Amino acid sequence: MRRKVIISLILATILTIMAAAAYKNLASSQTCRMTIVVMDEEGRAVKGAIVTVWAWHPGEESEIVAMGETDERGVIEGEVDWRGLMRGWLERAGRGIRERVGLIISVYHPTLGIVATETMLISVGEKNPGVIGKIITIRTNMTGIGSKKVSEPTRGLGTTAIRHEEEIGPKRLSPVIEEWEEYRGRTNLVYVKTDQNTEALLDYGLLAGEETAVRLVIGYDFSDYTTVGGVIYSITHSSSASVHPSIGYSSEVWVSMILTTRFEVVAYYWQDEDGNLVLMYREFRLWAYDLDINSLKGVKGEEPAWGSFSERTLKDGTGKGFYPTERALVVDRLDFYISNVELIEIPISAVFYAMIGDVLDALGFPASLLPTMKIVIDQSKWAASYFVCSIWGPNGYAVVAYGYYVSVHGLCFMALRIYAYPPSPPGGGQNIPT
Repeated sequence: MRRKVIISLILATILTIMAAAAYKNLASSQTCRMTIVVMDEEGRAVKGAIVTVWAWHPGEESEIVAMGETDERGVIEGEVDWRGLMRGWLERAGRGIRERVGLIISVYHPTLGIVATETMLISVGEKNPGVIGKIITIRTNMTGIGSKKVSEPTRGLGTTAIRHEEEIGPKRLSPVIEEWEEYRGRTNLVYVKTDQNTEALLDYGLLAGEETAVRLVIGYDFSDYTTVGGVIYSITHSSSASVHPSIGYSSEVWVSMILTTRFEVVAYYWQDEDGNLVLMYREFRLWAYDLDINSLKGVKGEEPAWGSFSERTLKDGTGKGFYPTERALVVDRLDFYISNVELIEIPISAVFYAMIGDVLDALGFPASLLPTMKIVIDQSKWAASYFVCSIWGPNGYAVVAYGYYVSVHGLCFMALRIYAYPPSPPGGGQNIPT
């Protein structure tokens, strides 16, 4: 571990020195030097990994801006057009929208059979930073050369091992965007439902100057589940927005916002010795961007597609009555974070969900992949932005707030279902209504 930390620090120092040296010559030009370092879990350089760097722009197909094979230092480096990276984003910056955008980095090692997808976040602006870089760690202890399909599903963050059906003498990796689509609509962020014995008050607010980010969700045609990647987009709230709906007995409230959801499917081909293109694997990517903070409302958005989830108890308490000071419990945003990971799932529109399903089915992705398609919101930059749900129940009743839990990602929707159970009858046993 100490060796890994030291090597990471050395690599970070190299990038810093390169940035300082290059800035004087590059900052005023259109060229930006990009350095990608690939290493294993022990901090050793990984040679022979093929790295593809993608840029994406509003309303356009993603494009490859750099591609190469890592050398003995685990490095690929070159120059990219800064204004090319900023295409479509600078106009938005001119309107006062403060955003950061993630380049998508695909890593494939043909010998080890390792696939990884990472992001590199850059700030949108006219000013060329001179140098950008990313250190990527892949797990090289995965095995299985010999078959295209993995035997076990991939879960959570990290890299994935694939296996080839046959030995192929690769000359060149050829990634191709096969499908991509964007959908803009009112998307649901929050859902709270009471039963016949409970009431609640929801306070949800986004504070000006704070940042909301979105993670990249990734799927492969050889895996049964999606995984959660790095930050692909973030926006700084230009103004404050909040909603404060009250929730009566047997009622529900929604909080929604207008945003754009985007997906794309990339096919990766090898060119064999005869010049034929051989499909190796397909990659699915999903994320959201262009969050309209000012559109925040306490109304239901488009019909959501929840996909697969379960329920888990987030918090419980005892009813004391219904005066303002007699709250049974309060659920805040921290209660949704599993293992203190400040990520939240939100469901995509049912219309877009159906569109994705048609594409995945046509391209041969596993049927189990679609129900794990969610938007993942990163709230780690929130300080004063909030979710607070105050809950009341009858005196002596057990009041429980259940959260919607996506086990494949280890994350929760910001969704609550609230129940109040009567006191246990004489002789014991909980009196649970049916």
